Amino acid sequence: MAENEFREWPEVRTPNGTHGASGSRTYDFPLTDEDRLAGEGVSRGLSIGSIEGTVEEAAQRGFVYRHRRELVGIVAVVAVVAVVTSVAWGFRQHVDSQEVLSSCQQSVSIYQANTERLKKTVDGAADDLQIAESQVQDPKTVTALHAAVDAGNDKTKIDASCDASASVEDNQSSDEKITEATRRLGDKVEAILSAKAAVERSKNARDVSVAKADLANKVNEGQSVLGTVKSNDLNARQNLSAALNDSQQMAIMSSSADPNEYLKQTSKLQNAIDKLNATAIAQ
Repeated sequence: MAENEFREWPEVRTPNGTHGASGSRTYDFPLTDEDRLAGEGVSRGLSIGSIEGTVEEAAQRGFVYRHRRELVGIVAVVAVVAVVTSVAWGFRQHVDSQEVLSSCQQSVSIYQANTERLKKTVDGAADDLQIAESQVQDPKTVTALHAAVDAGNDKTKIDASCDASASVEDNQSSDEKITEATRRLGDKVEAILSAKAAVERSKNARDVSVAKADLANKVNEGQSVLGTVKSNDLNARQNLSAALNDSQQMAIMSSSADPNEYLKQTSKLQNAIDKLNATAIAQ
Protein backbone atom coordinates (compact mmCIF):
# COMPACT_ATOMS: atom_id res chain seq x y z
CA MET A 1 0.00 0.00 0.00
CA ALA A 2 1.36 3.37 -0.91
CA GLU A 3 2.53 5.70 1.85
CA ASN A 4 -0.04 8.46 1.04
CA GLU A 5 -2.89 6.03 1.61
CA PHE A 6 -2.20 5.98 5.36
CA ARG A 7 -2.70 9.77 5.50
CA GLU A 8 -6.25 9.37 4.21
CA TRP A 9 -7.31 7.01 7.02
CA PRO A 10 -10.05 8.56 9.21
CA GLU A 11 -9.68 9.09 12.88
CA VAL A 12 -10.93 6.15 14.91
CA ARG A 13 -13.82 7.01 17.23
CA THR A 14 -16.31 5.07 19.26
CA PRO A 15 -20.06 5.54 18.68
CA ASN A 16 -20.26 8.04 21.57
CA GLY A 17 -17.46 10.08 20.07
CA THR A 18 -14.77 9.09 22.56
CA HIS A 19 -11.55 7.16 22.17
CA GLY A 20 -12.46 4.55 24.81
CA ALA A 21 -11.80 0.85 24.46
CA SER A 22 -15.26 -0.41 25.51
CA GLY A 23 -18.05 -1.33 23.14
CA SER A 24 -18.08 -2.36 19.55
CA ARG A 25 -15.80 -0.28 17.42
CA THR A 26 -16.10 0.44 13.75
CA TYR A 27 -13.11 1.33 11.60
CA ASP A 28 -13.39 2.94 8.25
CA PHE A 29 -10.36 1.97 6.18
CA PRO A 30 -9.63 3.41 2.78
CA LEU A 31 -10.13 1.10 -0.18
CA THR A 32 -7.16 -0.71 -1.58
CA ASP A 33 -6.64 -1.42 -5.25
CA GLU A 34 -8.00 -4.94 -4.74
CA ASP A 35 -11.16 -3.53 -3.13
CA ARG A 36 -11.77 -1.18 -6.00
CA LEU A 37 -11.37 -3.98 -8.53
CA ALA A 38 -13.75 -6.18 -6.52
CA GLY A 39 -16.66 -3.77 -7.12
CA GLU A 40 -18.79 -1.45 -5.19
CA GLY A 41 -20.44 -4.17 -3.14
CA VAL A 42 -17.41 -4.37 -0.81
CA SER A 43 -17.92 -2.69 2.54
CA ARG A 44 -15.10 -0.78 4.07
CA GLY A 45 -16.56 -1.02 7.53
CA LEU A 46 -15.19 -3.93 9.60
CA SER A 47 -16.02 -4.63 13.17
CA ILE A 48 -13.60 -5.95 15.76
CA GLY A 49 -15.65 -9.15 15.98
CA SER A 50 -15.44 -9.80 12.27
CA ILE A 51 -11.71 -9.12 12.30
CA GLU A 52 -11.18 -11.51 15.19
CA GLY A 53 -13.18 -14.24 13.38
CA THR A 54 -11.14 -13.77 10.27
CA VAL A 55 -7.90 -13.90 12.24
CA GLU A 56 -8.95 -17.11 14.00
CA GLU A 57 -9.81 -18.79 10.71
CA ALA A 58 -6.57 -17.61 9.20
CA ALA A 59 -4.64 -18.89 12.20
CA GLN A 60 -6.26 -22.32 11.87
CA ARG A 61 -5.38 -22.71 8.26
CA GLY A 62 -2.33 -20.49 8.32
CA PHE A 63 0.66 -22.85 7.99
CA VAL A 64 -0.97 -25.50 5.79
CA TYR A 65 -2.66 -22.90 3.65
CA ARG A 66 0.42 -20.77 3.21
CA HIS A 67 2.63 -23.82 2.46
CA ARG A 68 0.11 -25.93 0.57
CA ARG A 69 2.18 -25.98 -2.60
CA GLU A 70 5.33 -27.03 -0.78
CA LEU A 71 3.43 -29.75 1.10
CA VAL A 72 1.92 -31.07 -2.10
CA GLY A 73 5.43 -31.22 -3.55
CA ILE A 74 6.75 -33.03 -0.49
CA VAL A 75 3.95 -35.58 -0.63
CA ALA A 76 4.66 -36.14 -4.30
CA VAL A 77 8.38 -36.62 -3.65
CA VAL A 78 7.67 -39.08 -0.84
CA ALA A 79 5.38 -41.04 -3.13
CA VAL A 80 8.00 -41.14 -5.87
CA VAL A 81 10.69 -42.24 -3.39
CA ALA A 82 8.41 -45.01 -2.15
CA VAL A 83 7.79 -46.24 -5.68
CA VAL A 84 11.48 -46.07 -6.60
CA THR A 85 12.44 -47.89 -3.39
CA SER A 86 9.90 -50.60 -4.08
CA VAL A 87 11.15 -51.04 -7.64
CA ALA A 88 14.79 -51.02 -6.49
CA TRP A 89 14.05 -53.62 -3.82
CA GLY A 90 12.31 -55.84 -6.34
CA PHE A 91 15.21 -55.44 -8.77
CA ARG A 92 17.72 -56.22 -6.05
CA GLN A 93 15.81 -59.34 -5.09
CA HIS A 94 15.86 -60.40 -8.73
CA VAL A 95 19.61 -59.74 -8.99
CA ASP A 96 20.28 -61.69 -5.78
CA SER A 97 18.25 -64.61 -7.09
CA GLN A 98 20.21 -64.62 -10.35
CA GLU A 99 23.54 -64.38 -8.53
CA VAL A 100 22.69 -67.29 -6.24
CA LEU A 101 21.48 -69.40 -9.17
CA SER A 102 24.64 -68.59 -11.14
CA SER A 103 26.84 -69.50 -8.16
CA CYS A 104 24.99 -72.77 -7.72
CA GLN A 105 25.37 -73.66 -11.39
CA GLN A 106 29.07 -72.84 -11.25
CA SER A 107 29.43 -75.14 -8.24
CA VAL A 108 27.83 -77.94 -10.27
CA SER A 109 30.43 -77.42 -13.03
CA ILE A 110 33.26 -77.52 -10.50
CA TYR A 111 31.81 -80.68 -8.95
CA GLN A 112 31.64 -82.39 -12.33
CA ALA A 113 35.24 -81.39 -13.13
CA ASN A 114 36.43 -82.81 -9.81
CA THR A 115 34.48 -86.02 -10.43
CA GLU A 116 36.43 -86.48 -13.65
CA ARG A 117 39.68 -85.59 -11.87
CA LEU A 118 39.00 -88.26 -9.23
CA LYS A 119 38.39 -90.87 -11.92
CA LYS A 120 41.71 -90.02 -13.61
CA THR A 121 43.49 -90.17 -10.27
CA VAL A 122 42.10 -93.64 -9.56
CA ASP A 123 43.14 -94.83 -13.02
CA GLY A 124 46.59 -93.34 -12.51
CA ALA A 125 47.13 -95.48 -9.42
CA ALA A 126 46.69 -98.75 -11.33
CA ASP A 127 50.43 -99.52 -11.61
CA ASP A 128 51.09 -98.78 -7.95
CA LEU A 129 48.24 -101.09 -6.97
CA GLN A 130 50.28 -103.94 -8.50
CA ILE A 131 53.10 -103.39 -6.01
CA ALA A 132 53.13 -106.09 -3.33
CA GLU A 133 53.86 -105.54 0.32
CA SER A 134 57.06 -107.55 -0.07
CA GLN A 135 58.33 -105.01 -2.60
CA VAL A 136 58.23 -102.02 -0.26
CA GLN A 137 60.09 -101.05 2.84
CA ASP A 138 56.86 -100.25 4.73
CA PRO A 139 53.97 -102.64 3.90
CA LYS A 140 51.44 -100.31 5.51
CA THR A 141 51.78 -97.93 2.58
CA VAL A 142 50.36 -100.54 0.23
CA THR A 143 47.39 -101.11 2.51
CA ALA A 144 46.74 -97.37 2.72
CA LEU A 145 46.81 -96.99 -1.06
CA HIS A 146 44.25 -99.74 -1.59
CA ALA A 147 41.98 -98.16 1.01
CA ALA A 148 42.25 -94.71 -0.61
CA VAL A 149 41.46 -96.07 -4.07
CA ASP A 150 38.47 -98.00 -2.72
CA ALA A 151 37.15 -94.77 -1.20
CA GLY A 152 37.70 -93.02 -4.53
CA ASN A 153 35.64 -95.65 -6.31
CA ASP A 154 32.78 -95.16 -3.88
CA LYS A 155 30.22 -93.16 -5.87
CA THR A 156 28.28 -90.84 -3.58
CA LYS A 157 25.23 -89.22 -5.15
CA ILE A 158 24.44 -85.72 -3.92
CA ASP A 159 20.83 -84.80 -3.24
CA ALA A 160 20.98 -81.24 -4.53
CA SER A 161 20.29 -79.32 -7.72
CA CYS A 162 20.05 -75.78 -9.04
CA ASP A 163 16.63 -74.65 -10.24
CA ALA A 164 15.66 -71.25 -11.66
CA SER A 165 12.16 -71.69 -10.25
CA ALA A 166 13.46 -72.48 -6.75
CA SER A 167 13.74 -69.93 -3.98
CA VAL A 168 16.97 -68.13 -3.16
CA GLU A 169 17.24 -70.10 0.07
CA ASP A 170 16.83 -73.48 -1.69
CA ASN A 171 19.49 -72.65 -4.29
CA GLN A 172 21.82 -71.40 -1.57
CA SER A 173 21.33 -74.65 0.32
CA SER A 174 22.01 -76.67 -2.83
CA ASP A 175 25.11 -74.59 -3.54
CA GLU A 176 26.46 -75.34 -0.07
CA LYS A 177 25.76 -79.08 -0.42
CA ILE A 178 27.42 -79.25 -3.83
CA THR A 179 30.42 -77.28 -2.60
CA GLU A 180 30.80 -79.64 0.36
CA ALA A 181 30.55 -82.65 -1.97
CA THR A 182 33.25 -81.12 -4.18
CA ARG A 183 35.48 -80.68 -1.13
CA ARG A 184 35.05 -84.38 -0.30
CA LEU A 185 36.03 -85.29 -3.86
CA GLY A 186 39.15 -83.18 -3.48
CA ASP A 187 39.96 -84.95 -0.21
CA LYS A 188 39.69 -88.32 -1.97
CA VAL A 189 41.99 -87.18 -4.75
CA GLU A 190 44.57 -85.91 -2.27
CA ALA A 191 44.35 -89.12 -0.23
CA ILE A 192 45.04 -91.28 -3.30
CA LEU A 193 47.90 -89.08 -4.49
CA SER A 194 49.44 -89.06 -1.03
CA ALA A 195 49.13 -92.85 -0.61
CA LYS A 196 50.46 -93.42 -4.11
CA ALA A 197 53.52 -91.27 -3.43
CA ALA A 198 54.09 -93.08 -0.12
CA VAL A 199 54.08 -96.47 -1.86
CA GLU A 200 56.51 -95.24 -4.49
CA ARG A 201 58.87 -93.78 -1.88
CA SER A 202 58.73 -96.97 0.16
CA LYS A 203 59.43 -99.14 -2.89
CA ASN A 204 62.32 -96.90 -3.94
CA ALA A 205 63.79 -97.04 -0.45
CA ARG A 206 63.69 -100.83 -0.52
CA ASP A 207 65.13 -100.91 -4.05
CA VAL A 208 68.04 -98.71 -2.93
CA SER A 209 68.62 -100.87 0.12
CA VAL A 210 68.59 -104.07 -1.92
CA ALA A 211 70.84 -102.60 -4.63
CA LYS A 212 73.42 -101.42 -2.09
CA ALA A 213 73.38 -104.82 -0.41
CA ASP A 214 73.86 -106.56 -3.74
CA LEU A 215 76.78 -104.28 -4.54
CA ALA A 216 78.39 -105.01 -1.19
CA ASN A 217 78.02 -108.74 -1.79
CA LYS A 218 79.55 -108.36 -5.24
CA VAL A 219 82.52 -106.53 -3.70
CA ASN A 220 83.14 -109.54 -1.45
CA GLU A 221 82.95 -111.84 -4.47
CA GLY A 222 85.38 -109.67 -6.47
CA GLN A 223 87.89 -109.59 -3.63
CA SER A 224 87.78 -113.38 -3.46
CA VAL A 225 88.35 -113.69 -7.21
CA LEU A 226 91.22 -111.18 -7.14
CA GLY A 227 92.94 -113.14 -4.38
CA THR A 228 92.48 -116.65 -5.73
CA VAL A 229 92.59 -116.48 -9.54
CA LYS A 230 95.99 -116.85 -11.15
CA SER A 231 96.31 -114.83 -14.36
CA ASN A 232 99.06 -113.44 -16.54
CA ASP A 233 96.76 -110.65 -17.79
CA LEU A 234 97.92 -107.67 -15.76
CA ASN A 235 95.28 -105.31 -17.26
CA ALA A 236 92.44 -107.61 -16.22
CA ARG A 237 93.79 -107.78 -12.69
CA GLN A 238 94.22 -103.96 -12.49
CA ASN A 239 90.71 -103.33 -13.89
CA LEU A 240 89.19 -105.62 -11.26
CA SER A 241 91.16 -103.93 -8.51
CA ALA A 242 89.92 -100.44 -9.61
CA ALA A 243 86.32 -101.65 -9.92
CA LEU A 244 86.52 -103.11 -6.42
CA ASN A 245 87.72 -99.80 -4.96
CA ASP A 246 84.93 -97.81 -6.65
CA SER A 247 82.28 -100.33 -5.70
CA GLN A 248 83.37 -100.56 -2.08
CA GLN A 249 83.36 -96.77 -1.71
CA MET A 250 79.89 -96.49 -3.24
CA ALA A 251 78.45 -99.29 -1.11
CA ILE A 252 79.71 -97.66 2.07
CA MET A 253 79.70 -93.91 1.42
CA SER A 254 77.05 -93.14 -1.19
CA SER A 255 73.71 -91.65 -0.10
CA SER A 256 72.17 -91.69 -3.53
CA ALA A 257 68.43 -92.43 -3.62
CA ASP A 258 68.68 -93.81 -7.15
CA PRO A 259 68.96 -97.59 -7.08
CA ASN A 260 70.12 -97.60 -10.71
CA GLU A 261 73.47 -96.13 -9.70
CA TYR A 262 74.22 -99.14 -7.49
CA LEU A 263 72.95 -101.51 -10.14
CA LYS A 264 75.25 -99.99 -12.76
CA GLN A 265 78.26 -100.23 -10.45
CA THR A 266 77.42 -103.82 -9.63
CA SER A 267 77.25 -104.62 -13.33
CA LYS A 268 80.61 -102.92 -13.93
CA LEU A 269 82.19 -104.91 -11.12
CA GLN A 270 80.73 -108.17 -12.43
CA ASN A 271 82.23 -107.44 -15.85
CA ALA A 272 85.68 -106.96 -14.31
CA ILE A 273 85.34 -110.22 -12.39
CA ASP A 274 84.35 -112.09 -15.53
CA LYS A 275 87.36 -110.78 -17.51
CA LEU A 276 89.83 -111.84 -14.85
CA ASN A 277 88.25 -115.28 -14.59
CA ALA A 278 88.53 -115.58 -18.36
CA THR A 279 92.32 -115.11 -18.18
CA ALA A 280 92.84 -117.57 -15.34
CA ILE A 281 95.66 -120.05 -15.70
CA ALA A 282 94.52 -123.60 -15.49
CA GLN A 283 96.06 -125.49 -12.63
